[in-house]
Amino acid sequence: MTVLQPAAGPASRSGVRRFGDHYQDLIGWIAALRVIHPANDFHQVEIEINGVGNIDDVVLRAASGRHRYTQVKWTTNPTNMIDNDYLTKQETSKSKSLLQKFFTSWKKLANGTELPVMELVTNRVLDPADPLLSLLDGRTDLLNPAARLAGPNTAASRRVAEWATHLNCTRDDVLDMLDTLSFKPGQSVNGERDRAQSLMLANGLLGDVDSLDRGMSIVTNWVLDGRRQITTEDIDAEIERLHLRADEPRAVLLIQAINREPNPDDATEALDWVDLYDGDSPPARRQPCDPASWATMSTQLDNAVVRLSAQGLRDIVVRGAMRQATFFTVGARLSQVTGTNITYIQNGTPWPSDAPRIAISPPTQAVIQIDAGPDLAVAIGMTIDPAPAVTKYLTGAGLPVESLLVLLPSEGAHDQSVAGPGQAVAYAQALRNAVRAHLETTPSDRVHLFLAGPGGLALLLGNRWNRVAPTDVYEDLGPGRGYVKAFTVAA
Repeated sequence: MTVLQPAAGPASRSGVRRFGDHYQDLIGWIAALRVIHPANDFHQVEIEINGVGNIDDVVLRAASGRHRYTQVKWTTNPTNMIDNDYLTKQETSKSKSLLQKFFTSWKKLANGTELPVMELVTNRVLDPADPLLSLLDGRTDLLNPAARLAGPNTAASRRVAEWATHLNCTRDDVLDMLDTLSFKPGQSVNGERDRAQSLMLANGLLGDVDSLDRGMSIVTNWVLDGRRQITTEDIDAEIERLHLRADEPRAVLLIQAINREPNPDDATEALDWVDLYDGDSPPARRQPCDPASWATMSTQLDNAVVRLSAQGLRDIVVRGAMRQATFFTVGARLSQVTGTNITYIQNGTPWPSDAPRIAISPPTQAVIQIDAGPDLAVAIGMTIDPAPAVTKYLTGAGLPVESLLVLLPSEGAHDQSVAGPGQAVAYAQALRNAVRAHLETTPSDRVHLFLAGPGGLALLLGNRWNRVAPTDVYEDLGPGRGYVKAFTVAA
């Protein structure tokens, strides 16, 4: 049995496994999953291979010749930063710094028509105060073109000069290397495990936690057995041996709403809305700077769904950082009535829209009269009861609402109200049916929807939101700040 132990020292490649080894094996398994995906340019993964310099932890060989070389760095304290000292420190006068290792490898590999792609993957965070590293582009993970465009008297330009001195090379050499060196900081184990599970589902494999651990054990055994070059056939053989195959490959729809993913090229369709939002961090991003951007996002989502549909893709893995209204709208655009099945990884567990339902107690219902117009407002509170905040907003905003229907779990709202995918499917059905039943007795031409609960449930609810009424779905702006209308779903 594989044993994981924390360790401050170097990763062990013995039978006793340490967290650093676990992290590197996880990155290796992700690379293997990229090799076997039908839509990819990679045909082989190599682990700790010789002859590629000091960036040999995981190598992806591409048919195009644009190979990807990944150096994996684990720290037991992820608050430790990627800063100038970390990149340039030499343990002894004869040892190389991490930056020198990258530079030596770049000189060795950048001698053909196709430049290498070098990556530093780590759970360390990036130093936000460093004049050069703080210029990292979140869309490309590169320091260029910002480093190239830095004025000669800027702190960033002086840092480039310091690196040139440290590397005993020219400024242009440093900038050329930075064209090919990606920094992927803050890659936590949980985040990378979610990514691996999504890729497993995308490849038609089982995507539960146990299957992920069995997949990682494949890489562990390769390393311990001295296997270094792994082909598509090798990976497929291990998958069959461990009975990980489940279904046909799926598409991946990535929605980068309030935070970017470091690997958007994993996805079949990737949308990036981060720059449209107000706020400089995911918790602060609740609405776009320009209200017209809601329509822009809606159109881009529609276009992505059309492209997936045109390829005949009806089984979709949804990924990305987003809020309730976006989750719901994505689910609605990938509607069940179109024959689309969707899956989301919720806290490490796949929540597919076709999961067998598990019986739940019917949600409790309460109606609050607003008497300001003909519409129906619906507040669904799985983790908290949003009724007081929604009522305050409805009256203050002057929305034309007759009544507010409040739906809560029978035992009250709390953060464990939905135990898993089977209950999520049952709640999606029950909540939708409750709204339908209310509209039967009190017809309305429009629904105003407010959600508080797991993102996966909002997604599955949107997927089943039909035969209701055209629905405006609202985003929460934070405690005491009310709501903002985000998207409209034609149901």
